[in-house]
Amino acid sequence: MQLWLPTSPEEVTASWLTKILGYKVKAVEHTSSILKANASKLFVTLTYDDENVDSMKSDEKNPNINRPDKVCIKGGFNMVLIELYPKALIGGYRREAEFFSHVASDFTYIDLPRSYWAGQNKAQGLVIMDDLRALGAEFGEPTNPWSVELVMVGVEQLAGLHAGTWARGCSDYPWAGPEHYEELIWSLVKLWDDLILGSHRPVIPEALKDEKRMRAVLQKYFTSRNPKFQCLVHGDAHIGNTFLIKGEPRFLDWQAVHIGSAFHDVSYFIAGSLTVEDRREHEMRILNHYLDELNIYGGASLSSQDEDLMVEYRKSMLAGLVWLLTPYELQNEERVRAMIERQATALIDHQVIELIESLPDA
Repeated sequence: MQLWLPTSPEEVTASWLTKILGYKVKAVEHTSSILKANASKLFVTLTYDDENVDSMKSDEKNPNINRPDKVCIKGGFNMVLIELYPKALIGGYRREAEFFSHVASDFTYIDLPRSYWAGQNKAQGLVIMDDLRALGAEFGEPTNPWSVELVMVGVEQLAGLHAGTWARGCSDYPWAGPEHYEELIWSLVKLWDDLILGSHRPVIPEALKDEKRMRAVLQKYFTSRNPKFQCLVHGDAHIGNTFLIKGEPRFLDWQAVHIGSAFHDVSYFIAGSLTVEDRREHEMRILNHYLDELNIYGGASLSSQDEDLMVEYRKSMLAGLVWLLTPYELQNEERVRAMIERQATALIDHQVIELIESLPDA
């Protein structure tokens, strides 16, 4: 029997939370929500029935670890948006729930939001996690590029993620194949004329406007991932998917997590997080810092002097194409314009299109 999950805020009730948390929830206060986003977030304050304390689940180290007061329930609650992009969005909600169900607790060198429960069915994926706002977190804003120092700390978190799953593949994480990510990109490519050539869209370099050429480049990119650098990747590691605790950056929003090349995350994050000027001046220093941390965390000993690595790093800048294809319904126009400037410039600076075209066919 398929697990029932709420798809509207009104269905998030005390009885449902009691069932899935294992604690008797007496009352639920919906304090606020964010519905106009790729994934909805419901912020909820819970009151428990302490008369039933004996029946509560417990944890040997901390009896109250599964009994949070303020939580964020993340998933798909905006049916209007889901109807526009059903496959991409529902697939993302399910994938994030799988990540928190099966992988999140295994990492040593990356800090994640604490989750209390995660589950998915064919139409929904939900994660119940700490309300990071209540913990004093700040959230990254794509329109505000980061300093070089902050990006250096960010790639340390990516190194921790990649080291923890280095050389693992789809047989280890059958739910994390790259096909969902690829399907998302191809679904957006179908809107090429509107998203790339539309008069309401940002101006992009001429070299990136040819749909036929870019389709061929994308196909070769997807089939030319170097297995030397395979691991579990965040998939959408940009500033808007980060939070900061005491100024230290961490990643959230794991809807695009998949098995891929580590440099999908690294190149995309560096290109999108810095001003164009800072990226041009400091990206090799940041890349080398990432490689040092990856080695320290037990992932792999790699060098930027390796030609294969630099090809993978440059080629992986194509991950930034997703911003050129991002509708304003999924990210607001100001963010899209800011990110396109950084990502498109990186694609041109690194001659990514020409590089991928020069690679041998798979």
